[in-house]
Amino acid sequence: MFDLTSLIKRNIKIFIRDKAAVFFSFLSVIILLSLYFLFIGRQYTSGGSFDSTPDDIKTFLSMGVIMGGVLVINTVSLSLGVMGSIVTDIDTRKLDGFLVTPVKRYKIVLSYYLSSIIVTATLTIFMWLLTVLYVGLNGHWYSLETILIANALVLFYTFISSALMLFLVTMIKSVNAYGALAGILGTVIGFMSGIYMPLDVLGAGMTKVASLVPFTHMTILLKQVLLKEPYALLHPDFQAGLEVPYGTINIGVFGIDIAMPLLMLGSFGIALILLALAYRNMNKKMVK
Repeated sequence: MFDLTSLIKRNIKIFIRDKAAVFFSFLSVIILLSLYFLFIGRQYTSGGSFDSTPDDIKTFLSMGVIMGGVLVINTVSLSLGVMGSIVTDIDTRKLDGFLVTPVKRYKIVLSYYLSSIIVTATLTIFMWLLTVLYVGLNGHWYSLETILIANALVLFYTFISSALMLFLVTMIKSVNAYGALAGILGTVIGFMSGIYMPLDVLGAGMTKVASLVPFTHMTILLKQVLLKEPYALLHPDFQAGLEVPYGTINIGVFGIDIAMPLLMLGSFGIALILLALAYRNMNKKMVK
């Protein structure tokens, strides 16, 4: 257990000390927040009945829309950032040094995965709690139930995202390839999952493609949790009509209606499969 703990601490310290890696891990989130505050967010809280809606309720509503996507993207970009140490260790052949020690190979792979989960979950939950504080200071506080459910979802999403990122990174053969992946992945997932803009705007074809991506359903579920309370404060005459633009309606998989619990269970199963494949890939990279 000591050797696993030491490897986890080592991976976390490498990530934290690399200020550029930390910044670029948050880059997708920064871009998304900028888009929401400058352009996208306005379409959700302007026009029609919103003209007479108090500003505090608008803030409560818009932050639910924004953070429903930001927190999901955060689990992706941060976990990928932490996984960068894998590529560096292979490129600089530091991984060979681990193999001459008594540390078992599965512990080496597990240390990368667990360090990613720890960093990603900690920073994402911290961002979520800052959101709770910001919304509260503007007049409305999330209930304890919502806060706890959102925390649990973030932990669950981190498990899935870290598994996917670990698998992708173990397929990369160079630092340059990793940099290219890190630069575009957050943006691609943001558009494919209906985070940057509602899926109904992109059309039925894009919605079907997005339904195959776990992050789409993760975003929908989180928005359902975060928007439940602000929806209750809106005038009942237009509450129901707001659900589709905000991306809180279950879309199933490729047009087939599937319950959200089954979608999350399927995502969990995919994560387990990717973990097994990632371990296989790492074994191939490790020098005997």
